[in-house]
Amino acid sequence: MRLRYTLTGLQATEALGNCLSRVLEPGSVILLSGDLGAGKTSLTKATAAGLGIEKKEVTSPSFAIIHEHLHGHLPLIHADLYRLGLHADITETGLEDYLDGKNVIIIEWAEYLKEPLLETSIKIELDFIDEQNREAHLSGKTEIWGERFLKLDDCMKTFLNSYIFS
Repeated sequence: MRLRYTLTGLQATEALGNCLSRVLEPGSVILLSGDLGAGKTSLTKATAAGLGIEKKEVTSPSFAIIHEHLHGHLPLIHADLYRLGLHADITETGLEDYLDGKNVIIIEWAEYLKEPLLETSIKIELDFIDEQNREAHLSGKTEIWGERFLKLDDCMKTFLNSYIFS
C-alpha cells in the first residue's frame, strides 16, 4: 500500500510525524530515506513527540549511530546510517539487538542498508520540492500496514483540512 503527501512547511511534517505515532505498535520499523536536509530528523522528532518523548531529546545520532528514547508511550530506537555509507551492515551497529518486537525503530538513511531490513517495515521517502516543501512517499505491505495507513490517512486529512481552512 502506498500514500503520498505534499508537506507544506515544518507544520505539515510535524503533523505526519504525529499521525504516524498514532498507528505505531511495538516492533514497528520505519525506514527513512531522502537527501541531506530533506526532513528525516524533523519527522523523527515529531513522531517521538507523538510517542510522549520531548522533541529536544531527539537529535540526529550521526556520530553515535543509535540513540535510545525509552521514556515514551513506546520505547523508540533512533538510528542514523549516514556515516556508515552504502552497504551498511546492522550487525556491526548493534541495531539487531533492538529487533525484538518491543521497540519502535526509526532508521535514517535506510537506503544505505546492505539488505532490506524487514518486509514488515514502513518505508518513507522524503523528496525536496523547494526550500519549504517536501513530498513524502510512504509504502508498506497492505496486510501489515493497510488498516494503519487508512488511520494515518484520516489523521492527515483532518490536519490538511484544518490547515487549509484556518
